[in-house]
Amino acid sequence: MKLKKIAVTTDFSAESRTAFAAAAALARRLSAELQVMHLAQVPPVVMAPWPEVGPYFLPEEVFTDVEKELRELVASDPAFQGANAQPVLVRGDSVKDLADHLAKESVELLIAAGHGFTGVKKLLLGSFAEKVLRWAPCPVVILRGDPVKEIAPKRILVPHDFSPPSRAALNAARQWAKEFGAKVRLFFVVEESVGLYEYAAAMQGSFREYLEKVRLQSLERFRRILREEWAGVESEAAAVIGSPLQEIRREATEMKAELVVIGTHSRSGLERLFLGSVAQKVIEHAACPVLAVRG
Repeated sequence: MKLKKIAVTTDFSAESRTAFAAAAALARRLSAELQVMHLAQVPPVVMAPWPEVGPYFLPEEVFTDVEKELRELVASDPAFQGANAQPVLVRGDSVKDLADHLAKESVELLIAAGHGFTGVKKLLLGSFAEKVLRWAPCPVVILRGDPVKEIAPKRILVPHDFSPPSRAALNAARQWAKEFGAKVRLFFVVEESVGLYEYAAAMQGSFREYLEKVRLQSLERFRRILREEWAGVESEAAAVIGSPLQEIRREATEMKAELVVIGTHSRSGLERLFLGSVAQKVIEHAACPVLAVRG
C-alpha cells in the first residue's frame, strides 16, 4: 500500500487529538507526509446588516493566531515525533472547502476522531458526517471506540453488495490486508424488506426459500471474487439474512474486527448498498476504526 499524503483533522480539542497517534504511526510506516489540518470556520468576510455599508473585513491576525497555535500544537505533541507532520490551516466554512483542499493537495487518506460536537468534529456527526463522506475525494478513516495508537488491523470486515461503486471498497480492503497481513471477511446481508419486492416479481417458492437462494448465490459470487482477485490474502466469505446494520455490528463483534471497510454509495433493489444511509449508522456505532471508501 503506497500513500504519499495523509491528513488528520483537529479542532484543538482533546477528542480530536485521540486520532494523532494512529495517524502519525501510519504516516511513519508508509513514509508519507502527514497534514495536520484545521478548518478555520470563521469566514474572512462578514456581511454588514445594511447593504449600503458594505462588508466588514476581518483582520488577517484572526488567521495568523490560529496558524501559530496549529504550528505549536504539531511541534509540541509527542505523537508526531519522527513523522513528517505539517500544520495546514484550511480557510472556509463548509465541508466543500475541506474537500477542495484535499483534492488540490492530492491527499489520499483522511483520518479523524469520531467524537465531539463542535468545529471540525461536526464533520463526523449527523448531517455533516454524511457530507464529509459524500464530498471527500479520498477514503476516510473514522476512529471509533477506544483510542488506538496505531491502525494496524489483523482482522478486517468488508460489508459488500456487489454493485460497481462498492468495488472501490473491495480494492481498498485488499490493499490494507496485504499491507498488514490481515485476515479479511467479505460480508453480504440479504435484507428482508428489500427482498420482498424482488420476490413479488418472481413468486417462485416461498419467500424464505427465495431469500436463502439469494444468500447462497451471494456466497458463490464472493468465492469467485476471492479465487480470481484475492490470491495471497487470507480471506473468507459470509452471507446472512437480516437487518444490515444489526448484522454488520454482530459480525464485527463476532470476528473481533479491527477495521471495517465500507462503501458509501447506495442503489435500489436487492443489491442496494446497505451503505448509503446505513453506512453512517455503522460508523456512529462501530467499536473499531471504519474506513469509508466512496466508489
